[in-house]
Amino acid sequence: MAEEHTFLGYLGPEFQEKCLWQLLTDTEFGEKTIPLLEISYFDDPTYKRFFAIMTQYMELNERPPSLKDKSILIAIRKFVKKTDKTEIELLDAVAIKIKNWNDMVLNKDIPHNGSMIQKETINFIKQQEYRKIASFIQSNVQEGNNSDEFLAEIEEKTKKIGDIGAEDDMGIEIMDNIGTALRKEFRKAIPTGIIGIDTLTKGGLGGGEMGIILAGTGVGKSTILTYIANTAYERGHNVLQIIFEDKPDEIRRKHFAKWTKIPLSEIDERTDEVREKLNEWHENHPNHGKLIIKKFPQENTTMPKIRQYVDKCWKKDSLKFDIIILDYIDVLESHKKSFDQNASELNIVKAFESMADELNIPCWTAIQTNRSGYNAELIDTSQMSGNIKRAQKTHFLMSVAKTAEQKLDGQANIAILKARMAQDGHVFRDCVFDNNTMEIRITDEILPQSTRKMLNEDGVKAINNLDEQLKAHKENQEPEE
Repeated sequence: MAEEHTFLGYLGPEFQEKCLWQLLTDTEFGEKTIPLLEISYFDDPTYKRFFAIMTQYMELNERPPSLKDKSILIAIRKFVKKTDKTEIELLDAVAIKIKNWNDMVLNKDIPHNGSMIQKETINFIKQQEYRKIASFIQSNVQEGNNSDEFLAEIEEKTKKIGDIGAEDDMGIEIMDNIGTALRKEFRKAIPTGIIGIDTLTKGGLGGGEMGIILAGTGVGKSTILTYIANTAYERGHNVLQIIFEDKPDEIRRKHFAKWTKIPLSEIDERTDEVREKLNEWHENHPNHGKLIIKKFPQENTTMPKIRQYVDKCWKKDSLKFDIIILDYIDVLESHKKSFDQNASELNIVKAFESMADELNIPCWTAIQTNRSGYNAELIDTSQMSGNIKRAQKTHFLMSVAKTAEQKLDGQANIAILKARMAQDGHVFRDCVFDNNTMEIRITDEILPQSTRKMLNEDGVKAINNLDEQLKAHKENQEPEE
């Protein structure tokens, strides 16, 4: 009696012949399907050997053998010993039987049901893969395995099964529906609130894009990520700000400092004033979005675990995030077990990029510099800690550097190291970057001439106004002679 995980047990005695017929007559189907089939799916020993020869031929020639050019007959003679005449005759008989079947189809003596055969073959392969997953889950559950890696592997295996038989993306014809490429909102960019950065990126990061901030310890990774989250929230977007090291209330205070203009160092002494200004801000900004600050543990947090949380927010509360801020990616652990630290770090960034792409939203994070980045005047990719290939995956990479003097003065040097949506190489020196007051500004006098031309009139006016405020502030701080 045939087992149900073979063609005979699942689809009947003639199906394995029909499957081989499609593999030999439809090259595209053969190329995609032969690597997915297993020799154990065939019941008859001759069919097993026939399929094994097809597989050997494809591995050698990178295409399946065919009835049309008689390459299947060539394959039989190449991979079967000449002295084994009985096996050659048996395999030739299979090829002839399939050819006769194909001739009857071409002569319309019997219906052409190739598409149905292909569909049934794909369904059978999927069924067997799901059977393997069920066995994999059962064995792990019995062993008490409930790790994130185990759950992530189930999701990955399931996703691969879903991709079996999917239509290939054949690309887009250049002139088809050109309006979709010309619409202004196609990137769905969300600004950072830092005018110079938003100008260069044409409005900030767009849907599916990943941005990385490279900075040393104590420079202000949390400050700039909080600033970006704050800006998106103010503009009506739903924001997820993920933290690991800070306490949620510490991050909330950063947001409060930005809104109230009361420095972090003074909040404890001015709590009543902070509360009053927050209420006033809230009344004047009725169209803000939602801002969720979520703290994850520093140990055993992986990208699949974060994705599960995002999906849970959508399923439970119908909360769909428009942007995700991850503070910061170095803390995450890889969901794929590897003894190679560089490979693990690259897997994490790939998973973060994949989440941005699948959700079609901007995602920001930060990466720590190595020791050479501490107190450096400028930072480039050579000062990135860990796997430098992570820089290749991101759409936008900027660095923030502070000398010891700049830390005291609330300033920083910002460099655009990579920008797929704009020109990189811009360096902004002595920007306003105050971790205490939550001020980050690139003033007009810092911008290169080429960048100034990119600013619209409103942007120029905004920068000029900020410059005047900054000059007035400095004048008020200067001691009288």
